[in-house]
Amino acid sequence: MDVVTPHISSVLKTYQASAPRSLQGPGRGRAAAPQQPARAPPPPPAPAAPPILLAADPVLGERGETLLEGEPISCFSVGGERRLCLPQILTSVLTDFSLEQINRVCDELQIYCSRCTPEQLHELKSTGVLPRSAPSCGLITQTDAERLCAALLHSPAAAAAGRGRPLPGFRVYHECFGGARGVCAPHSGLVQCAECRALYGPRRFVCHSHATEHRTCHWGFDSARWRRFLLVADEEAERDKCAALLDELAARDHANAHAPLKRKQVGP
Repeated sequence: MDVVTPHISSVLKTYQASAPRSLQGPGRGRAAAPQQPARAPPPPPAPAAPPILLAADPVLGERGETLLEGEPISCFSVGGERRLCLPQILTSVLTDFSLEQINRVCDELQIYCSRCTPEQLHELKSTGVLPRSAPSCGLITQTDAERLCAALLHSPAAAAAGRGRPLPGFRVYHECFGGARGVCAPHSGLVQCAECRALYGPRRFVCHSHATEHRTCHWGFDSARWRRFLLVADEEAERDKCAALLDELAARDHANAHAPLKRKQVGP
């Protein structure tokens, strides 16, 4: 029988004592090194203010005219979406708001405008939309122009005077700019928001929302085509009948919008 020397026995005992600790990972049997206090992470850089005008789109597009809040605005149709003349909007639609207020809302909604090309600028000058001395012009998509006007002109606070008793009708909703739900009374041609109870025409209701939407792009949005966006709620029992009433209201609204206007004559 082999004799185990005291030295070998001591080595074995030391190994048996340290082996379980070695399974717990390196350094567990050693004294922990003093930890240095963690440094606070550097503060994130402040977001840069978005520019008012981005680079010009090289596409000229077809010049035309559209209505925004009842005012005719010159525009260029580029890729199926209208791009409206921003100076015209500022001087004919948003006349009651300062540039600071408009820029603040543009920042909140992340609205960016493009700079028109020299050809577009020449077209606007030659047709008298802009003065000959105008150095440049911003173009805003109709989608963003509708969002901007809805935030400034038809916000829930601005529509407080229109609040009233619950409107009899059927439930509708839309998913534009954050979405909203309401009740439509087709005979009066009004929609009452279910949240703030303000009254809107269908065209303005599809631009009305209590949620702020930033990232969704409604390409080619036009509130005049509100029937595409105003939908009957799923919980309505007679959805087909309600949809037919919306179709009738849309046809009536379209006929009124294209009726000839009687203009006042100026001078003798």
